[in-house]
Amino acid sequence: MSNAEVLHQLFAQCQKINFDESYDIIASAQSQDEADFFRLATDLILKQKQKKVVEENRF
Repeated sequence: MSNAEVLHQLFAQCQKINFDESYDIIASAQSQDEADFFRLATDLILKQKQKKVVEENRF
């Protein structure tokens, strides 16, 4: 599997994150770098979802 395919799958999986679990996900990190990655990934997906809600006037 290519890196591009892996990243597409990672993005799809990140979109399924339940944000009630984000603290637990970050707390499960095995290093500070991994925690930073988890934090950035969850923040990005949350921002994308917020943007969509605002664009749809659902706030």
